[in-house]
Amino acid sequence: MKILLLCTKFSLNENDPWLTNELAEALQLASHEVTVACLDWSGDSGRQTVELKTGSGVRVIAIPPVMTRSPFPTLNKVLKWTLSSIWGHLTLRRRLRNQAFDLVIGFSPAVTMALPILMLTRKMSEKSLLIQWDFFPYHQQQIGAIPSGILFQAAKLVETLLIRRFDTIGCMSPANVKYVQDHYDLRPTQHVDVLPIWAKGEVLTDIDAEAVRNEYELPSCRPIVVFGGQLAPGRGLNDLLQMAELAEGADSPLYFLIIGSGPLEAAVKAYLVSGHRNLRWIPRVPRPEYLKIIQVCDIALVCTVRNVNVPTFPSKTLDYLRAGLPIVASVEKSTDYGDFLLANAVGISVEAGEPSRLLAAIEALLQDADRLDMMSKEGPGCFIQNFEVTHVARQLLDIASAT
Repeated sequence: MKILLLCTKFSLNENDPWLTNELAEALQLASHEVTVACLDWSGDSGRQTVELKTGSGVRVIAIPPVMTRSPFPTLNKVLKWTLSSIWGHLTLRRRLRNQAFDLVIGFSPAVTMALPILMLTRKMSEKSLLIQWDFFPYHQQQIGAIPSGILFQAAKLVETLLIRRFDTIGCMSPANVKYVQDHYDLRPTQHVDVLPIWAKGEVLTDIDAEAVRNEYELPSCRPIVVFGGQLAPGRGLNDLLQMAELAEGADSPLYFLIIGSGPLEAAVKAYLVSGHRNLRWIPRVPRPEYLKIIQVCDIALVCTVRNVNVPTFPSKTLDYLRAGLPIVASVEKSTDYGDFLLANAVGISVEAGEPSRLLAAIEALLQDADRLDMMSKEGPGCFIQNFEVTHVARQLLDIASAT
């Protein structure tokens, strides 16, 4: 089968892969011919398009974004999406000329690759599948990233029209499936199904926990609660910092570790500059190094924000499970993520927006050694059963073929 993967994030460093790298490799190793067209959203504007083949044989076309600079951030974003989409369309029309695919796989938000999607779905492919992770523009509106009114309505219209181009939609959980069906005007023939998020199930390297804690200036005896991922709106960073401040004020032995970078780094820096001594921040590191660090922690933290109705299923869960870390989640009411943690005995959850309840949940779990041990043992098996990329790739093809 000839497969085209449309995305806005794909690592050209094979030692630091992202989720799209792992899916493309799994499909290629399953004897399919995979091409990745990446409109590199985080890349530098003005550089040349890069075309290469990975070690597993995946053809990659990495296209730089088009960016403008003006005093108006919203206008800059709209122009980036529009102009980058046009540039991506022109580049792919030239490089994929006279080629056809059996399956085109896209990712939400579809608006980021609008013209390539219009070109490649239905015209150059037999079947198409959208992986629905980001419920644009609903989530962005609810966290204040997009204003309500005309802009939101226009974004919703464009995103819906693009979603309707796909034959099948894959969502991370049953709650996600229902949200798509309730909030987007789908075609009657479109099929929506659960397609879990994924990661490669390599065995983690054995580490010397004491040496790693020393290397990264982490306390040797205090319990460490780790939060890994992008520091961006919607990730519940304020709840985390408020909880850390409460813990320090109560003389709690908890120590907090944040690993990641993003637009909200300033909030973390401000917490540290103000004199707090119970938190360490490590900017984003390559994934192998990240996996090494989180293995020396005691509890993993997942945070979202309250007052949103979009049900999330955070991707950081997968590496936490691989590392055998019990998960404590602070999540919105609408999600079924907390139900998943409980059903699989790998974590617990509280409602987002309540730092004191979150702190109490973490401290109570740390006092239950038997439950902690059980969660730690269940994590790797839960990952393999639900999220290992070769299984998910097979499931993706089954879902796409069913339409």
